[in-house]
Amino acid sequence: MKIAVFGTGYVGLVTAVGLANTGKKVICIDNDLEKVEKIRKGISPIYEPGLDALLLKNLERLAITSNAADAITASDVIIIAVGTPFDGNRIDLSYIRQAAREIGEAIKNTDDYKVVVVKSTVVPDTTMGVVRPIVLEHSGKQEEEVGFCMNPEFLREGNAVEDFLDPDRIVLGVSSPEVEAMMREVYDGYRDSAILITNPTTAEMIKYTANSFLALTISFSNEIARICENLPGVDSEEVFNGVIHDKRFSPIIGKERITPQLASYLRAGVGFGGSCFPKDVKALRSFSKGLKVDGKLLDGLLHINETQLEHVFSMGLKKFSGKARRIAVLGTAFKPNTDDVRESPGVKLAQMALGQGIQVAVQDYVALSNTKALLGAQVEYYDDPLEAVEGADIVFVTTIWPQYLDISEEDFEKHMPEQAIMVDTRSHFKERKAKKWRHRIGVGQPLPVNGEVEYSLRNNGYGIH
Repeated sequence: MKIAVFGTGYVGLVTAVGLANTGKKVICIDNDLEKVEKIRKGISPIYEPGLDALLLKNLERLAITSNAADAITASDVIIIAVGTPFDGNRIDLSYIRQAAREIGEAIKNTDDYKVVVVKSTVVPDTTMGVVRPIVLEHSGKQEEEVGFCMNPEFLREGNAVEDFLDPDRIVLGVSSPEVEAMMREVYDGYRDSAILITNPTTAEMIKYTANSFLALTISFSNEIARICENLPGVDSEEVFNGVIHDKRFSPIIGKERITPQLASYLRAGVGFGGSCFPKDVKALRSFSKGLKVDGKLLDGLLHINETQLEHVFSMGLKKFSGKARRIAVLGTAFKPNTDDVRESPGVKLAQMALGQGIQVAVQDYVALSNTKALLGAQVEYYDDPLEAVEGADIVFVTTIWPQYLDISEEDFEKHMPEQAIMVDTRSHFKERKAKKWRHRIGVGQPLPVNGEVEYSLRNNGYGIH
């Protein structure tokens, strides 16, 4: 079996390399010639742990071309993994439509049965209501000559290779039994993984529901955290710890309590970012309104997420009466182990500060190049976090890079000005023994009372002295 993959972003490239790793012949399609040359040399154009090694391992089974027609003609299964950005009102399907047209034109004069797979995240009925008619129109084929499948991805950036090689489930939304048979062959290297067979529209809805549920959990956590911040001595993490000990959440099997990974989403922070959650929740909200569904939950969770960033920013500014001179942002990747800065809380905090005329220094271990593309020369860039915090009134720790934990409180205090504070947006330093470290404020946590920082319920907020 030969497989073509449209697009070499983190979904497309990880999919292509992962399937090649199971022995399949895979052809990547991309019109970015710089990307094409890098992949041919075994160099991943994106930062994703483990991807370079897996790419090099499977180069013999992996081809890359900018000639889509040849790749499609030579393949049995064509996977669409192109971008689907949100244009502010609805999901932009222009790349999907273009791929569908190219597929249709390429298979016009072929006799072999082809399966067209949508792996990009798309709103319900895109596979059958948009891709299918375009492919059939431009190919002149009948429905029984081409099969269609929606195969959503469940890859976490920073863990995408691990997630593809050991998936928790494979969802196949198929248009016919013939398509199911071919897709089972595509994934025959994953015999231990659960394969769920649905129709294409259900598969599309599964993806949106999964991401919206996780986003909802994050926003719920942040709203609870804001309440806790206004109660003396109440730490939101202790509150959530009491919640997740419910056996319906963390079941007791034998004598062992099983705490699900979902519990990690019940934690205060700076909101969700990245290429998936913000875009997908907005797209689902827009789609639901088009269906005249009178729901407010998606509106609410997006509102909480957007205002959480403003809330965290104001936490830092309160000590300086809203007039801080300089801030430092530690971490501009939206999460560790990626260089993706799309919808990054760290980047947005920098932009908020710039909008108020505040000087900004940023540091990240892998995302500085992408950060510069967004922020340009307006900010100062540092590889060393201790250099970045020099002279900063407020330090926002926004990405939980493990390397930050190698820095002691003493080193931070040596480089930070006497009156500076750190807003530890992800509770990265909370477990340190020096819990009353005078510089640190944790989101969703009471401020330390140590003579310098004192919580006041009467002013409905933080009184920092």
